[in-house]
Amino acid sequence: MPSMPAARILPSHRRYGSGGAVLSNLVAMTVRADRPLFAALPDLRVPWMPLAHVPTPVEPCTAIAGWLGAGERVHMKRDDLASPLYGGNKVRRFEFLLADAKARGARRLVTVGGLASTQAMATALFGRELGFPVRVVLFDQPLTRFAQDAVRTLVTAGADVIYGGGIPQTAFRTLRLLERGDYVIFPGAASPLANLGYVDAMLELGEQVARSEVPRPDLVVVPTGSSGTLAGLALGAAFLGWPTEIVGVRITAAYACNRLTVATVVHRTDRFISQRSRHWRKQRPPRWRIDGSALGEGYGYPTHEARDGAAQVMELTGAAGEITYSGKALAALRRIVRAHPEKQVLLWNTLSTPRPPIVTNARIPHELAWMYERETVA
Repeated sequence: MPSMPAARILPSHRRYGSGGAVLSNLVAMTVRADRPLFAALPDLRVPWMPLAHVPTPVEPCTAIAGWLGAGERVHMKRDDLASPLYGGNKVRRFEFLLADAKARGARRLVTVGGLASTQAMATALFGRELGFPVRVVLFDQPLTRFAQDAVRTLVTAGADVIYGGGIPQTAFRTLRLLERGDYVIFPGAASPLANLGYVDAMLELGEQVARSEVPRPDLVVVPTGSSGTLAGLALGAAFLGWPTEIVGVRITAAYACNRLTVATVVHRTDRFISQRSRHWRKQRPPRWRIDGSALGEGYGYPTHEARDGAAQVMELTGAAGEITYSGKALAALRRIVRAHPEKQVLLWNTLSTPRPPIVTNARIPHELAWMYERETVA
């Protein structure tokens, strides 16, 4: 997406506030020092607020062991349970981003995503609970039932939902709609500040391994697009000194997610931390790779394997999967497990299991009414 005009972006601050309000009625109140990241880097001064229920559990993938072709050597890190409001991999990021928005005195949150964007849903739901108006600009992707439910969720949460069309048109429309005081969360929310959430997450897993709750994984499998989760996990493993390789299952086109783009996200996040903490010392280079085997035609397009993988999400968690991220991650996980019969593998589950009730009579914006008139692809 094109860079935002400087006059419309909130000015940076040399000092950050305390982080503002927290979801005290929804989340466990934790002390900052209890988080592994802040315990390891006590001089790290960044905006933060507690939003996630952590540590999230790690469980064997027993329910789908036959489908995977593996026994007890495949586990799942359940970030789908990171919040009773809405779980998944945005909660840990928002502990930093929404604290930053509060500290900067933001008047409104603005984000961009596909029609089925879980980031858009998370922004709308957490923004509402923290008292932020939220504007969401949506770009096209193949129409699914999950996308229909996602837009209903956005409307029910009170977000200002705008249809952007194609990606270039959406970028242009978003630029034109920005106002002073808007806090922009880019697609994927993969800024270095946000990625701290997944450095912390890997250190959390390190504590669970130390307590013998789960074997140390040789491979961690996670869906990836903007690659912030992958980058944070890889850097966290490097800090721990683990030889663990993070496998990012690519869910978007290679021009948007490739070795160069991922390496850039990893480098920027690494530099961000090293500039803010003298305690940041990686014990080995971060190990990661991209697996593009499950993509199919492109972002949001169904494949037979993705449909099958989405069905396995239901077996694992009791919540319906979808074909853009979770279904393709499971499809790739199955291949990876069978290709590496000697390795301990961990799936990092990034799709929320808690789901807001679907309000079928939600007042859908006129320009998105077509979503409920056309046939879905999945």
